[in-house]
Amino acid sequence: MKQSELLEIIRNGESSKVEFKTDDVHPVALAGEIVAFANFEGGIILIGVDDSGKITGCIRKDIEEFIINICRNNVKPSIIPVIEKVVIKKNQIITVTIPRGDTAYSTSRGLYFIRVGSTKQTPTQQELLRLFQKRNIFQFDETPVLKSSTDSININKVNKYLSRLGQSPLNEENEKALFHEMLNLSLLIDIDKTLYPSLGGILAFAKNPQKYFPSYAVQCGAYKGKDFLSDTIREKDLTGTLDELIEDAIAFLKLTIPQSVELERGIQRKDDYLYPIDALREGIVNAVCHRDYTITGAAIRLFLFSDRLEIRSPGCLPNTINVKNMLYRQFTRNQMIASFLTGYGYMERRGKGILRMIKSCKENGIACEFTTTPDNDEFVVTYKKYGR
Repeated sequence: MKQSELLEIIRNGESSKVEFKTDDVHPVALAGEIVAFANFEGGIILIGVDDSGKITGCIRKDIEEFIINICRNNVKPSIIPVIEKVVIKKNQIITVTIPRGDTAYSTSRGLYFIRVGSTKQTPTQQELLRLFQKRNIFQFDETPVLKSSTDSININKVNKYLSRLGQSPLNEENEKALFHEMLNLSLLIDIDKTLYPSLGGILAFAKNPQKYFPSYAVQCGAYKGKDFLSDTIREKDLTGTLDELIEDAIAFLKLTIPQSVELERGIQRKDDYLYPIDALREGIVNAVCHRDYTITGAAIRLFLFSDRLEIRSPGCLPNTINVKNMLYRQFTRNQMIASFLTGYGYMERRGKGILRMIKSCKENGIACEFTTTPDNDEFVVTYKKYGR
């Protein structure tokens, strides 16, 4: 790292990706900072700078060995940092670059930390679950819903799904056989000899999924202007199972999107919507399938403004996926949900939905943009006419 780059980092102060430490930092404290950065998006620790940004220098001769030992012995699993030495006005500063981890890291004492702003924090239970899911340590949609029961599952809906797949219906005459089949379908999970529906089973086949998770819904709104301050055309909160959410969201858009009507050969009516319905369907299916279900207080939001249409999905992109590589890489956050939606015919296993969506938009003169909010709490798909 060049002196000028380092000085610029110091001038900007501590942040979500920069931490200052003096060379008398305790091994336990440094291990915590390393864990927090590895569990976040990576970052840089500058040793030889105090909290105020004053350069104090590092005089420890064994500083590199000290850092490596902490990374190997005080961080689990061990991590390999990039260590550099930069001298500014005879003061040596050690830069320790921590990469974004591909698993969940803890200290040797079993403590987890995450980076929140310019500080390390102990994650809440929900944040820790989210971290594990991001790192693909477990599938959240395969966890049991302990406040539900086997009666929560709509057997008729399951049988319709199986019929679509060409499979035999569930054996309702024999309870033992019925539960065995539902276990095989991952609709139920056995916890200490008690059966509970899985989260994926509740979302796909429950009689009332929102009874257990009110925010696992779709909030729809259409507005005359370019923001929420404009007059409302229509608003509606959609509830139901995964397939019902998708179909009802499409129905809402068909009622509200501007369209032109033409008669083909003077006889057949043809409706041309401003935004291609097949592209919107792909966006909604992706939101329902890939949203972060560990975020229980937020719904999928669908907004139609005069100049654009937005689909907002709770949570950032999973694992190593980002807006730049998402077109060419595939990662499924909720594998059980994806399997059910594939069975329903909404998805295909090759993962070409986004490419189809972009192609359809281009053919209809629509720009399709993918972004994340600054706080990484939402993934946003925006459709708008070119030039708007």
